[in-house]
Amino acid sequence: MIIRPHLLYVYPWMPYPRRVIIYLREKRIPSRLVTIVRVSDPQHGDTAAPGFPPRPKGSLPILAIPNELLCPNATTRPSSPAAEDANGYEHVSQSLAIVAYLEGLCTAGAYGFPQSRPMRPLAAADPLTRARYEESLRLADELLPTWNPVRLFGTGLGPLKLPSAAYESLRWTHRQLAAVEAQLSRSGQYWESLKDEETAVTIADVVLYQFCEFTKEVYGVDVTTGGIDKEKDVYGRDAVKGYPNLRAFYEAFGERGSAQLYEEKGEVATQRVKEGGRTWWEGCGLDESA
Repeated sequence: MIIRPHLLYVYPWMPYPRRVIIYLREKRIPSRLVTIVRVSDPQHGDTAAPGFPPRPKGSLPILAIPNELLCPNATTRPSSPAAEDANGYEHVSQSLAIVAYLEGLCTAGAYGFPQSRPMRPLAAADPLTRARYEESLRLADELLPTWNPVRLFGTGLGPLKLPSAAYESLRWTHRQLAAVEAQLSRSGQYWESLKDEETAVTIADVVLYQFCEFTKEVYGVDVTTGGIDKEKDVYGRDAVKGYPNLRAFYEAFGERGSAQLYEEKGEVATQRVKEGGRTWWEGCGLDESA
């Protein structure tokens, strides 16, 4: 039986799709198994590259799974009739859900996927190891939602000019970054080994790196340098002055091949996007540093 490749629909430069792109490179999953389908930005048509089925409805990334994997015989059907599209694919959205699905295939070595160790602790790992991993993943995953109001209210890309709202949101982003810094300080500086391509990374590492990359590449903000609160944070606690562990992690991961940006593949934001993203309104806390 001929099995078509999975199709990963993405805006390559945007944050959630980029997580999955980095993951694919780390796992060395070839395009014959998962083909990346570049989708034009919403303001430029929001359409899939020529030669591929139309872009599925919903937020990207979306993974299209060929139904021959789900229906090996006539007696089985997709999980729900509505999930299967006219081209014979079932869709999974949300970056971490997509990664979890691909992790399952790689762990089992199913359908030709390269068998490899999972990028998260197995159920057999001790409870503390699993808890520490989940802690790092949750902290990293929550960073981007705290950043969204910063960019929406504080930059030229946003629909509303509310610098005071952006400023307060930025304080919460840095509260989250301070928690990440504290977690990294307990991790034994493992990131030094990340410069070696043979060192395995975790999904949490990918998510954390991608956030730092996104804010710097699109908005011109290096979040690893420290917060805007000089004395007290949003909880009235002593403000963290800098994030040396986060900075060391970011620089080490950035040397990996999976982290490289390829403009020809659409992984670099356009100049128009960068200009808007780096136009910070006065009073938002970033108008002098960006």
